[in-house]
Amino acid sequence: MSGSQNQYDVVYIGQPLEDDSLNFTSIEPENLAGCRGEIGDFTLKLKAGGEEAESKLSTASIVINLPYREELPLEEADSLSGDLSHLLEGENEKPLIIIQDYPDLSPAAVSKWGLEAALKARENSEQRDIYYFYKAMRFMEENDELYERARSQEVIFLKHDLGELNIDKDGVEYKREDIELELEGDLVMAPRLSPAQGTEELAKKLNIEQDEKGYLQKNNVYLQPTLSGKRGVYVLSGARGPNALTYQEEEISYTLTELKRNLRGVEEIDDEEREIDDQKCIVCYTCQRVCPHGAVQRDDELNSMTIMDKACQGCNLCISRCPAGAITRSGEEERELSAGTQVIICENSASIARDKAENDPLQGLEVEEVPCVSTVKRENIFSRLAAGESEVLVLGCISEACKHLTGHDRCEQVIEKAKDDMQKLDLDDSRLQYHRLSPRMAQDLSTFLQEWKGEVST
Repeated sequence: MSGSQNQYDVVYIGQPLEDDSLNFTSIEPENLAGCRGEIGDFTLKLKAGGEEAESKLSTASIVINLPYREELPLEEADSLSGDLSHLLEGENEKPLIIIQDYPDLSPAAVSKWGLEAALKARENSEQRDIYYFYKAMRFMEENDELYERARSQEVIFLKHDLGELNIDKDGVEYKREDIELELEGDLVMAPRLSPAQGTEELAKKLNIEQDEKGYLQKNNVYLQPTLSGKRGVYVLSGARGPNALTYQEEEISYTLTELKRNLRGVEEIDDEEREIDDQKCIVCYTCQRVCPHGAVQRDDELNSMTIMDKACQGCNLCISRCPAGAITRSGEEERELSAGTQVIICENSASIARDKAENDPLQGLEVEEVPCVSTVKRENIFSRLAAGESEVLVLGCISEACKHLTGHDRCEQVIEKAKDDMQKLDLDDSRLQYHRLSPRMAQDLSTFLQEWKGEVST
């Protein structure tokens, strides 16, 4: 990796995946100094000997594949993820005690490890007492079959909830309803899993959001299995979260397919363009900090921030948060506003609910569809209210349906501030309303509109 720059199909941070058809290299997380660019054209700056070096790597995609950090709840126990042959093989008179969920629920893969350990122990010792403590049995692949086999072979399964199981170096105490047990024996426990070492620094250097536990994939149902919030950056194992253990092979296969697809060319997600006016930009980095997709970086030549079109996913959060008003989108053409009820609707929720209604509940109203209601600004609201005796209704998403993470919350804050301003100006704030809908709430949309029209007209 010496020299000025090298071009790769993919750069792995951590363990590479096995696929000879890809031109790849791997680096350790501590060797990454920075990252610029977007999917199809990333540039990674590397460190050497603790200092930033001139060497750089160019790559179409990035895969972060790092091991989990593991910690046992009790030092004296053996780990379900480790080599247990010394406890499971041969005749053993000591009871085997397997703890699957303590204190937290374990992923389905850990259930599989525990069930396999119990069956291996039973295979080598027909008389041994085997206790299996769990909060919830998590099923994947053949877990249900393993569970039934273990039960039929007299593995003793004991369900526990908070406070019913106490564990220390002297043994296990279990109290549930009319069962009380004090056990000593070979103790095997599920490890606590946490994000890989260096994950927080990687998030900063790659400009990727972390979830509440520190993993590099936020809990968003619209993300595919190993995608991070940043296009072209994929996360596996200890970078993604405990559930990555459950379908490792499928997720590796998906990731390899994505890497090869990226080499065939990448299209922009959104037809609209977002532009930053370099004469207005004050380089406060607000847009870069709030972008959940890592699509904003600084242009040193212009001394301005810039938006990368292929990285942008159209949430418009940068537009709603820019303090200088320097960011615009191509769909924001000047509109000739008229008096009457004006409705701004989210294309991912209220627009779909409207289409599902038997009769168009918005017929006769001036309607504008937006990718996300987070783009609505106070000045836009007041320009609409100024058009005669207009009313403005903004229809956004419920939190579970929002494709842009927190757009619904940001819009609600803007509406609340606008209504406060209206009250200070002695204006009727009922002329401005915000309502949340899911795509399935066609009836709710019709009912709400009828009630709102009645309130405004009185």
